[in-house]
This record gives sequence, structure tokens and C-alpha cells, in this order.
Amino acid sequence: MLRGKYKQSGKHVIAVGTAMLTTGSIGTERLLLIVYTGDNDRNLLWFDLNEQTEFTSLTETGRFVARKTHVLIDPVQRTLLIEAGRGRTSAEELADFIEENSRTIAGFETLELSFAPVPSSAFAKRIDGMQRIQMATVTIARPNVDWGDRYNQLTKTAEDSNAKVIETSVRAGRNESLSKDAGLVSSIRHWATDTMSSLVNAKIKGTFGSGSTLTELKLSDHVETVNLSFELDAKTKQPSNSEIQKGLNSILDAKALPGENNG
Repeated sequence: MLRGKYKQSGKHVIAVGTAMLTTGSIGTERLLLIVYTGDNDRNLLWFDLNEQTEFTSLTETGRFVARKTHVLIDPVQRTLLIEAGRGRTSAEELADFIEENSRTIAGFETLELSFAPVPSSAFAKRIDGMQRIQMATVTIARPNVDWGDRYNQLTKTAEDSNAKVIETSVRAGRNESLSKDAGLVSSIRHWATDTMSSLVNAKIKGTFGSGSTLTELKLSDHVETVNLSFELDAKTKQPSNSEIQKGLNSILDAKALPGENNG
């Protein structure tokens, strides 16, 4: 369904070159995507360091200079692993792309898809370490089957507004502090430790320790990441797709094992 699909907005292009089912060591079926993104420039300017001169080359129709992003989706764990880095496809861009292409299929006309980041354990600990909290802002994705009581009021507003995400902010009075034990800050901390968090983004501004300097704590700076190392192919100077596939599967296999943290 996704292989060969592409979208161009201005010069920016996103295209799916590979979409295939794969299984890890525990036999779970997963979807592997290799997504290409870049700009469709007709002329590319190069500079030759050896010759100390510039030259241009024409891009053939249907081609663009791309960065490659590997993605592995496990529908059972409801988990997505995505290769991060400058110029690569973001989770938000990928969700919009899949959503748009899926809505052309019968039965998926109203599909809503969001990929929420997995907060690292350090995020909740940093919240606990804050003293005077001046402001808190949270963005939550609506399409989720596991809404709890803490979500209900916000999601009811989102549903009534026909909104895909909802953002809300609270601010303390002058020389006052927001509570960490109740209200929005408490809810953010609770959501950040959920097995399946629906937090799209969160920002909390306050002080740490006895200092008076305001610091903004961002969820985007505390997202769970895993670093993998691969040998480079002698010719392409890139890791092979098969080795990356094995690496991504091994991460999801480990999360699925009994006693492992599946968050």
C-alpha cells in the first residue's frame, strides 16, 4: 500500500521506497519502512576542493537528493522506532503521510494517526526536582483507545471541537507556584510515566534548587533514544539495510520480553 507512494510540497519530497513485513526473534510481525526525504532541486551546485572550482549538475526528472530514514512499526506493542537526525523524516511527518494515503482505502476514510514520543525516565525526575513552577503547557493527541480519567476533560473538549490534538496552558499568580501534587503539572508527570503516553509535547517553566533562574523543561529534550552502531559497506560507506533491520528488531524483541519495560 505504501511502497512507491510519495508526496511533494513545493520542493520538499517524501517517498516510501520500501514497505515490507518482517519478524523478530520472537515471531512478531512488524512493518519495516525505508523513507526518503529531500528537496527536488533541478540544479545542484558543487565545489571541488582539489580543483578549487564550482560546477553544477542537472537532476533528472523523478529524482531528488535524499536522506534515508529507517522505521519499524510493531502494531502489537503499539510502538514505532524511527531513525532520527537532521534532514530525516520526523514521526509527525510520517504520521501525516500514512494517514493521507490510508484515507483512500475503503474503511480508513476517517483514520487519525499520531505517534507520541516515549518520555525518558529523566523527564519525571526533573519535574520532581523543580521548586517554584511558573507555567506549564501540554499537547495531547486525541486518537487513543486507552484514555483514563485524567484525560477525559481534555479529550471531551477535543472531540467537541473536532480537534486532532489539544493544547492547554496554566500559569501561576505573581510570586506563586503551580502545584506539583494536583492539577496540570501532576497530570503531566503521570502521563509521562504511562506505559502508553499520549503526550505529544510538554513544557514546564520553573526553578530548580534554591536558585531563582527560570528554566524551561521540555519533553522534546527528554525522549527515549537508543544508539546503534553498524559496520559501513566498503563501497557505499553506509550501513546495510538488513543490518539496520536486525538492529531495530532486536530492540523491539527486548521490549517484548517478560519483565522488560515496555514503555
